[in-house]
Amino acid sequence: MARKPRIDRVGFYHIVNRGVARADVYLCDDDYLRFLEIVQDASDEYGFEICSFALMTNHYHLLINMKKMNLSVALQKINSRYSMYFNNKYKRVGPLWQGRFKSWYVYDENYLGTLIRYIEFNPIKANITKNIGEYKWAMSSYNVALSMLNFELIEKTNFEKELDEKELENVNELYRSKFEAGSSCNFDKKTKSKDLSHLMTYLPKEQAIYHALIDGYTQKEVGEFLNVSNVAISKIVKIYKQKVKLFNKLRDKGIFWSYKKDIVYDEVGAELLVEYLLKYGDFDDIKLGFELFGKRFMRKVWDMKLKSDKSFIKTNLMLARLFFGMDVESDYFKEVKNERFEKLRMLAS
Repeated sequence: MARKPRIDRVGFYHIVNRGVARADVYLCDDDYLRFLEIVQDASDEYGFEICSFALMTNHYHLLINMKKMNLSVALQKINSRYSMYFNNKYKRVGPLWQGRFKSWYVYDENYLGTLIRYIEFNPIKANITKNIGEYKWAMSSYNVALSMLNFELIEKTNFEKELDEKELENVNELYRSKFEAGSSCNFDKKTKSKDLSHLMTYLPKEQAIYHALIDGYTQKEVGEFLNVSNVAISKIVKIYKQKVKLFNKLRDKGIFWSYKKDIVYDEVGAELLVEYLLKYGDFDDIKLGFELFGKRFMRKVWDMKLKSDKSFIKTNLMLARLFFGMDVESDYFKEVKNERFEKLRMLAS
């Protein structure tokens, strides 16, 4: 059977994913915390907010407010990173999730309040707790403090009673809607890509410049729009092409094995490319990465994604000594802690 047509637009989405064969995907508090930290990382990179969530033992619900058209890439990264963490921690192999995530675009804002109640009542329906706010891995518990969490809709929602039959039918109507949300970041070239301001709004700067030139804009037009010189535009495009070439090289080596085979740099973005480059790239490729992305950005990604990962101590030692000028030994990385994760652990205890 063919997949449902997918849409990708700014707005609210209800996201659901389950463990393969309905197996548990969270086995302890640290697992819930790590998942939320990974979602926060994706929020920092892709610019979305979480308006409601419920992490159950074998599945999760997220209500996401997307600010840009990049839902599929963000969720693919979340699921892939958590799967890698879980498989490594519990010494398992194979897929963690039952398949691609399920997602529905909330085309009517009248459904938002009902949908939030549906999500937050999940622990009560599962007989885990009796009252809203008691289950610490639902957003209504106010148990974690992360910048991605927007409590505005939670605070406006009336949780005094469970959903009635009409409200449940509204949720089911949403799930029966014609379009399942969430995939490509491509623009309709007959309309949107001709609008230079649209490109500059919804794409990273260097990517937007490159696609503007492909669509027929001159370097002068793009430069005048951005108030930069033709020389600067040429340099940006040259570096962008080198980044694409580096990504394609790593992809063809199989480094991005957990993603679809034909994934492209525009879908992945700079942060994920640098993360995988530092983890799995050879010395010459890493050196090129520093030339293309700059030491400051490489150090930022290293600090966030790799430095505290105990499975990459040898790699971290090499990076620290050769690229960041740090006089440290391997024991240094055995003691490094993920500050945000430790803060979440304290809040959840």
